[in-house]
Amino acid sequence: MNRLLPRVAGAVFFAASCVGALAQDAAEGARAPGWTTHADDYGTVVDFPAGIFSVPEGAPPIGNGRRFRTADGRAELSVYTLANTDRRTPRAYLQRHLRSEFKHLDYDRVSGRFFAVSGIVRGKTFYSRCNFESPRGAMHCIYLDYPADETHAWDRVVTRISRSLRATRSGAYPEASVR
Repeated sequence: MNRLLPRVAGAVFFAASCVGALAQDAAEGARAPGWTTHADDYGTVVDFPAGIFSVPEGAPPIGNGRRFRTADGRAELSVYTLANTDRRTPRAYLQRHLRSEFKHLDYDRVSGRFFAVSGIVRGKTFYSRCNFESPRGAMHCIYLDYPADETHAWDRVVTRISRSLRATRSGAYPEASVR
């Protein structure tokens, strides 16, 4: 009987820990930000947490797409498509368009197919990524900004949004609009 007691106690402890883990997963699921997919007419597709970026803000400052913000206005997400009229590579595009205030980036990754840059400007962390279809194709982009003192809390959200950015089709893109 004494040899059976440790096994029973171990099984009870294991079952209790599983129930606790399931309850925690359910609680986290209830607080989930409600991820959804946004697709524009030019082929840019991205997953984003609609429960966080819940307020539509209209058109982004550049390109064609949509802008969303948090209910408290502290963070913003733009999803947009740009024409690559100059047929630039990701590196050449950054060299031409990166503003002087962004010279000191905290993060930059540039490949032949995309760029991703991040830094802090005036107390806000910004993250920008553009995927390039081809030198003649469109650029599919996201831009986020949020309070710099909350960067760590935003890391997982930004990473998931960034990794989900994709194009549904290649093809001609009308002249980019600037608003």
